[in-house]
Amino acid sequence: MIRVVVVDDSVEVVSNIERLLSFEPDLEVVGTANDGEAGLQVVRETHPDVVLIDINMPGMDGLTTAATISASMPATQVIMMSVQDDLDYVRRAMIAGARDYLLKPLDIDDAAAKIRQVYEMRKSKLAVAAAAEEPVLGKVITVFSPRGGSGCTTLAINLALALRAFTKRKVVVVDGALQFGDVGVMLNLHGTRTIADLAVHVEEMDASFASEMTIAHQSGIRALLAPPKPENAELVSADAVRRILQALRHSFDLVVVDGGHVLNDLLLGALDESDELLLLTTPDIPAIKSAGLMLEVLDALGFAEEKRALLVSMAGRRYGVKVEDIERSLGCKALATIPYDDAGPILAANQGRPMYETDPEAPLCQAVLAVARKLTAKMAGGEEPPAEPPKPKGKKVFSLWGHG
Repeated sequence: MIRVVVVDDSVEVVSNIERLLSFEPDLEVVGTANDGEAGLQVVRETHPDVVLIDINMPGMDGLTTAATISASMPATQVIMMSVQDDLDYVRRAMIAGARDYLLKPLDIDDAAAKIRQVYEMRKSKLAVAAAAEEPVLGKVITVFSPRGGSGCTTLAINLALALRAFTKRKVVVVDGALQFGDVGVMLNLHGTRTIADLAVHVEEMDASFASEMTIAHQSGIRALLAPPKPENAELVSADAVRRILQALRHSFDLVVVDGGHVLNDLLLGALDESDELLLLTTPDIPAIKSAGLMLEVLDALGFAEEKRALLVSMAGRRYGVKVEDIERSLGCKALATIPYDDAGPILAANQGRPMYETDPEAPLCQAVLAVARKLTAKMAGGEEPPAEPPKPKGKKVFSLWGHG
């Protein structure tokens, strides 16, 4: 039985919530109060699992009450209630220690579901705390291609779904192509919460607030979307990217970043936090040339070779350069090849439904699943990355084809 306390300055609201929750067989209202100070007293006496608190109350308001409960009784989870559908209210509630935010008037089914959710989060956190003192942080995987049109977003999204399906862990995909990102479109997600909202509040941000800004997808993954307008990308700095990824590590097991195809400070911020970089190229000379230049940049930055993996997208395309020739030219083995599919990605983008969700047995999706398996094993230390062939000596990249 989940023990609940309700605190609201409206006697009628408290009475209605108490009555409606009484129909939930696993929920029990063990106390109520009509102001913050009385609410604190009830919580101290009853030791509930979850407290519903109205954000605006006379005297001690909900934010102060929530902060006091979170600091002195960390085993009790707080859910804030408000008539204000405002991002700043949500942010202030999260900073005060609230684990969720409900709009009034309450949808009782939604409220009951949120109570169960934060209760399960509490149990999970207590179990993790008992198992180890040091938290295990999630891994960050950045997908990047120096050339547009190589399928970077398609790979990032389908990789996130494949990782979720294969590992059953918590996965979030982050749209790092801030000016013209398409993660939201390709997942058919619409929301006002974006990475820009986190960036402007980065000084007050914690892991809970960062997680709250992500949007749930029906596949089980979550997404942190790009700003709705290109000019809003200016709100996001490289330092903000680093700190946002650091925060997401605390809430998610796997963070997949769509790094886009522009080498800038924002990408470098993402690379600073990345455990793996998937460098995507296609089997054509301009794309291979760009991949070679990117490898040179990574060398200059000191980005460890063991944290990189080459992927060849659109492999098998007519007139495309052979994979073995690409490997020999770039001086590194490909972790995997993603087969060419002329219709599937376009259809998926137009429908807003990723291929891995609609056709997981497609060759492209099976190749992405193979990448997910290899990455999971590599990051767990269960498999060494593919050995690199000797790098060509005395030749520039692409001299094999007379472009040196």
